[in-house]
Amino acid sequence: MVKVREIMREASITLRKDDTVAKALSVMVSEGLWVIPVVSGEGRLVGVVSYRELLERRVSPRARISSVMYPPYSVNGDDDFSEAVGRIFTLRVRGIPVVDQGRYLIGIITREDVIRYLLNANMLPGGRVSSIMSSPAITIDAEESVARARMVMLKNGVSKLPVIEGGKLYGIVSMRDLAEKMYYAFYQIGSRRTGFYKTEEEILAAPVKEVASSPAVTVDQNDPVRRVAELMLSKRYSGFPVLSEGRVVGMVSSYDIIKSVVRVREELPVEARISDLEAEDQRQALNRLISNYIAKISRITKILDIKVIVKRLSKAGSGGAYIVNVYVKTNHDQYSVEEIDKDPLIAARRSLDLIEKRIIKHYDRLRTLKRREKQEVE
Repeated sequence: MVKVREIMREASITLRKDDTVAKALSVMVSEGLWVIPVVSGEGRLVGVVSYRELLERRVSPRARISSVMYPPYSVNGDDDFSEAVGRIFTLRVRGIPVVDQGRYLIGIITREDVIRYLLNANMLPGGRVSSIMSSPAITIDAEESVARARMVMLKNGVSKLPVIEGGKLYGIVSMRDLAEKMYYAFYQIGSRRTGFYKTEEEILAAPVKEVASSPAVTVDQNDPVRRVAELMLSKRYSGFPVLSEGRVVGMVSSYDIIKSVVRVREELPVEARISDLEAEDQRQALNRLISNYIAKISRITKILDIKVIVKRLSKAGSGGAYIVNVYVKTNHDQYSVEEIDKDPLIAARRSLDLIEKRIIKHYDRLRTLKRREKQEVE
C-alpha cells in the first residue's frame, strides 16, 4: 500500500494566525499556491487558508489570517494514499495538509500530486475528455460584472469560468484572478497592478473580460484523458474549457480526473426529496448546491447524516412558494432549518448557509473553551 507520506510534498510555506491576509495573498501569488496551512508556534496545524476563503470573506488585507482561515482538515502521513484522495474528493479542495500523530504539520498533498502519481502508475482512464468533463459548462458573458463572476463561482462551487463574447470563447477567469484584483484595490502587493480600477467597488462593477486571461488554453472533447492530465501538470493549470468545433461544451478539471478514477469508500447518507421540482435544471442545480455545502461543512466537522426536503406549498409561478427543510447531523450536534421562498434554490441556499454558520459558531465556541482551559493550566 502506498502511504500519503510517499506522495506528499514538503509544506515549505506556512502561515501563523496573526499573519495578515496581505501576507497570505503575497505568498500565494509569488509561490503559485492555492492552499496554505496555518500552524501554531510549535508547528501544529491550526487552520487552512485558500483563495476560496479570501473571496468569500472579503476582509481587509490588514486583517489577521485567523479571521478567514478554515478549521484544520488534514490526513495522516501514515494513511493509505486512497484516504487522501477520498478526502480531496469529498472536501472538493485543491490540497490537504498532512500531519503526524501529534497533529504536527509534515507536508501537503495536492490534486496535482495525485494526478502525477496516477499518471506515472498508468492508472488514468483510457477514454476521451468528453467522458469525464463537467457539462454543460457554467459560463459568464464577457460584459457581465466581476461581482457577478464572483457570485456565480461561489454559488456553483467552481473556481474557473469560461468567458463568452459573441457566442465564442473569449478567455477564462479564476478565483485567483478575482481575489488578487479585489485585494490589490486595498493594498498594493509586489509589482503587479490592478489597472485603472482603484477601488473594490470599481473592480466589482468592471466587465469580467477586464480581469480574464485571454486567450484561454483549451482542450478538445476528443482528446485523451492522459493528454489533458499531462497538460495540467506542464501548464500548472487546474482545468480547461472543452471545445467541440470551436464551441464550449464543458469544463474539465483536476477534480474531474480524480472523480473518474477514485471510488470513494464511504458514501455519505444523503436523503434529498425533490420530487416537487419538475424542471430538470432545477434538480441539477439543487444537487450541485447540496454537494457544495456538504464539502464546505465537511471541512469543519464530520457529517453523519443530511436530509434536504423540498415541498411546493402551491403552484409556483402564480404566487406560490416552496418550503425547504434541511437537517444535518454531525459528530458534535444536529441542526435543522426551514426556509420558504418562491425560488426553491434560494430557500435551500439560505437553509444550508444558516446551518453552516451555526456549525462554525459551535466550532469557534469549542476552540475558545479549549484556549481558556489551556491558559488556566499554564
